[in-house]
Amino acid sequence: MGLNGKNHRRLVSGVGSSILLDFHFKEENIYWADKHTGVIYKAAVKGAHRQKLYSFDKHISGLAVDWIWNTVYWTSEVKGQIKRMDRNGKNERTLLRHLTQPSSITVDPTKRLLFWLSGGMAPSIQRSDMTGKMKMTLIKVTEQLKALSIDREDKRLYWVQFGPQRESAIASCDYYGNVLRIMDQPIRSQSLGISVFLKHLYYTDAGSRTIKQVNKYTGGEPLAVNIKQMAKPPVDIKVVHLLNQPTADSLLPFPGCDEHSGICVNVCSSLAEEGVCECSEGFALSKQGTYCEDVNECAHWNHGCSLGCENIPGSYFCTCPNGYVLLPDRKTCQEIIPCEGIMTKCGHGCLLTENGAVCVCPEGSILQDNGQACTGCSSVDRGGCSQICTPVTPSRWQCDCLPGYQLHQDGKSCIATGPPPYLLVANLVDIRRINPDGTGDQTLVGGPRGTILALDYDPVQNTVYFASTSQKTIEQVDLNGESRDILVSEGLDSPEGLAIDWIHRKVYWTDKSQSTVGCATLAGLYKETIVSTGLEKPRGIAVHPQAKKLFWTDIGTQPVVECSDLDGRERAVIASTNLVSPTGLTIDFTEDRLFWCDQQRGLIETAALDGSDRRVLSENQVGRPFDLAIFEDRLWISDQEQRQLRSVNKRTGKEMQRIHGNMVQPASIVVVHPLAKPGADVCLHLNGGCAQVCESREGFAHCSCLFKYTLSADGKSCLPMNASNTTAETGNRQASDATSLKNKTFNDESTPVTPPGKADFHSDVSSNPTLFTDKMVSDQNQCFSLRCGVNAQCLLTVGNPNCLCLEGFTGDGQLCVDIDECKLGLHNCAKNAECQNTAGKYLCKCKNGYYGNGKTCQELNTTSPWVTPSSPADVTTRHHDSNAVESCPSTHDAYCLYQGVCFYFPEMESYACNCVSGYMGERCQFSDLEWLELQKAEKEKRRNVVIAACMVVLVSLLSIIACVTYCYGTRRLFHKQPSVDNVSETSVTDESMSEKERETITTISAPRFCMVIENGAEETVIPAIGCPRRAVCPSCSSENGTNPESVDSGTMSKHNRGYECSMVSAVAMETSQPMVDHSTPSLSNSYSSFKPKPLPHTPSQESS
Repeated sequence: MGLNGKNHRRLVSGVGSSILLDFHFKEENIYWADKHTGVIYKAAVKGAHRQKLYSFDKHISGLAVDWIWNTVYWTSEVKGQIKRMDRNGKNERTLLRHLTQPSSITVDPTKRLLFWLSGGMAPSIQRSDMTGKMKMTLIKVTEQLKALSIDREDKRLYWVQFGPQRESAIASCDYYGNVLRIMDQPIRSQSLGISVFLKHLYYTDAGSRTIKQVNKYTGGEPLAVNIKQMAKPPVDIKVVHLLNQPTADSLLPFPGCDEHSGICVNVCSSLAEEGVCECSEGFALSKQGTYCEDVNECAHWNHGCSLGCENIPGSYFCTCPNGYVLLPDRKTCQEIIPCEGIMTKCGHGCLLTENGAVCVCPEGSILQDNGQACTGCSSVDRGGCSQICTPVTPSRWQCDCLPGYQLHQDGKSCIATGPPPYLLVANLVDIRRINPDGTGDQTLVGGPRGTILALDYDPVQNTVYFASTSQKTIEQVDLNGESRDILVSEGLDSPEGLAIDWIHRKVYWTDKSQSTVGCATLAGLYKETIVSTGLEKPRGIAVHPQAKKLFWTDIGTQPVVECSDLDGRERAVIASTNLVSPTGLTIDFTEDRLFWCDQQRGLIETAALDGSDRRVLSENQVGRPFDLAIFEDRLWISDQEQRQLRSVNKRTGKEMQRIHGNMVQPASIVVVHPLAKPGADVCLHLNGGCAQVCESREGFAHCSCLFKYTLSADGKSCLPMNASNTTAETGNRQASDATSLKNKTFNDESTPVTPPGKADFHSDVSSNPTLFTDKMVSDQNQCFSLRCGVNAQCLLTVGNPNCLCLEGFTGDGQLCVDIDECKLGLHNCAKNAECQNTAGKYLCKCKNGYYGNGKTCQELNTTSPWVTPSSPADVTTRHHDSNAVESCPSTHDAYCLYQGVCFYFPEMESYACNCVSGYMGERCQFSDLEWLELQKAEKEKRRNVVIAACMVVLVSLLSIIACVTYCYGTRRLFHKQPSVDNVSETSVTDESMSEKERETITTISAPRFCMVIENGAEETVIPAIGCPRRAVCPSCSSENGTNPESVDSGTMSKHNRGYECSMVSAVAMETSQPMVDHSTPSLSNSYSSFKPKPLPHTPSQESS
């Protein structure tokens, strides 16, 4: 669209809803990256024919196009890398590695600089040259940074930052991080893009589906560029103009001069003559003579470095391998040797000089006053900083704290905000609650109900979980000591370790007698053993939900500290040497370090999560340590020898303090504080205690209220505002907005508001009529213009529309994601039922062998071996078990068509697609209408095939029967029937015919048509159609009253034989003289039932 909001035109369709955008003005191409699929495309503005350039990175977080050197750059947030490739997708390589969540990369090819945002605990803006060298930090802030853009006219960077209270601002600085300007600007959506052009800054507003424009110097009230809302929320924006991508020629003051590198001096004095560039030191003139190229001094072997050399644009520097240090001449490397004597505490070795041994300190650290140890960000003590150490100069640094912590007056220690922490201690016969200084001793759980060695707590539901080795149970109790329930009571022998995963909502435990590690949901369901091999006597256990790692100790004959993923797979050894009886262990989440204690050796050790950097923290200071807990700068230890608690500094192991004595036998110990277990969403349980809107930040629930409500003094309840305050400001707009609402329908029942004092925001309050009074039309129009997400509702908050997620969803209102109640353990399905998550809710389904409504399941009393398995789930639906479904590899990026999402099921070794609305099929290849037509055609085809097959089978059966009958009958005739000439000799009378022969006559099978005609005194047999030429009809009488021989007795059916032969007899009598011998009554009677009625024109026969 134009800058005036007009002339809308679609360039490319079907690109998805989460993309990154850039353009190449000279080539008239647009480039974009799909963050979900990790594919980078380009398309011509005129032709709109898309071309796939790259498809092997599903973590793209930033995209930039270098229009001068024709290069594409992008950032990978998860991998921490910056990559580049040519504009045709070739020559892909990685420029920078080991970055902290890089995103929003942008480029200034005229200065050959890259800029990007860095996330993590300390957000910052960083830059480097276009080769990935000369990396430096420009700005470091505590706010959350979003959407970086460049003002190439003023050579400044612009970005959007959000504070801890959701306050937003637009900030800018120059290319060196100086001249910082901050303008407060209310921006609701955190998913936005910005672009600078001339004196204005343009940014996307996904909530109102508009493009906003503000003055880049003064800020002020934003102006909506597009009057009409967009069909979909905008996600990124670029202002396309030659000034935003000046060509290389426009940068040169005169032809022949180029300032990409080096300086052109005294050569471009006239437009008429072609200038010649002269390059500064470290650069050489190109073959074309128009620009300067870097000289790689390291490749010429004249650099003077003794061991290593690294080239940089215009210069170089010397490096040394591990075990060597660079001397002050910056060229010579000297080996580091072990320190001896009083220098043994150096930690990094010593350097032998003419004046003796000198302690060596790594870069970023300095030698302490004692001359024996180093201090600084790269040393063990991290410069004395409690959490974050940032180098300022090679000999100077500053300390910072993580979000939720405040820097102490000493400038080094970090103190947690919020309520004071306290300790929970398993005391063999009870559970104690103790303050960190040993005061305030209280009994949380008492009573002789087992031996309690292991415990942990859930910060979401404020519940304590503990294991009893004597009762062989795992129980739960509120932090106030009430509502004590048994969670797991079967399959346990000796649970001595317990850990709660407060994010994935699971409980893990170790069973020393069974030599297993088990887990279940926090509701006690889906109990399973995840580790059962290679264990002897597991005891301590800890979980790191963010890293998805599980750690435990084994005190068997081969003591070890191990780890695995949350399913017990991918096991790895953390420590296996110099161990005797490792019992308890804990995790420092601020530094991602593991601490454990050895009960027999009285030793406390620490290492990184992968087992590296292992070192002894304390030795022989605690008699028999059983378990550990860590928070802030202190480490608490339970000592079973002295029956007391102790604490030390977590880095030095010094500053030993005795916390509490006179305990029975202290065992497991945990620290209770909102920051002790980071990442917990406290709003999942009872809405965090908020009456209306809850937001979880740094372990705390922040409450707010909806429109026409104000937060009360307790910070949780909401009180109605005075209705007169809002009538005046909305009454004037009522008439003007009424017209726009004629065709709109607003369902007030679908937007419940919790009344004041109600703790559960998701409770049913639709029966309260006072909450839904007649709303102002202007209020409704504002909600309609906001365009909340499909799983959100719009409510006005303090005069402004606000999107709020529906029940069963969580998010910011613009993007609401489903809460997986099954995964989080928030369901109430029966123990023998399976929980199936759906959008906004869940379903309970009894397992095989059980029946019921899912809330209650009873076992089937049947011994039938035919058990109908449950129908498999539809592969096109979302699978919620993260352990049973994986993302497809990069080789299957194009497996699902029309923006379908590909999934891989390892157990079945198959792929499936989650199709977008309007498409279906195995690979999303059909639209709904096409699928219906194909289904109908397939059904019709199957029906026709079945009919044709049935007809073929029927005809075949009839043909076979006819052939068999004919052949069989013909064979018997030739074998048994006498000659016609001897018929008179073989005729018998009725008196001489036996009963068996009479029955045989009545049972002749195959129908045969024949006629006997008298011609004078001779008998002539005329075979009819279908009869053998020598066949004789047995029921036809001769003139003298004799009966011919029966044909193939026993094979002809009575009905067919009687009917056909009677018809022949009638014909015979009709053509002969009416002379029938009545001397054979028995034979005539035997055929009476088959004789047809006489014909009407033969009265003489009726009389006879």
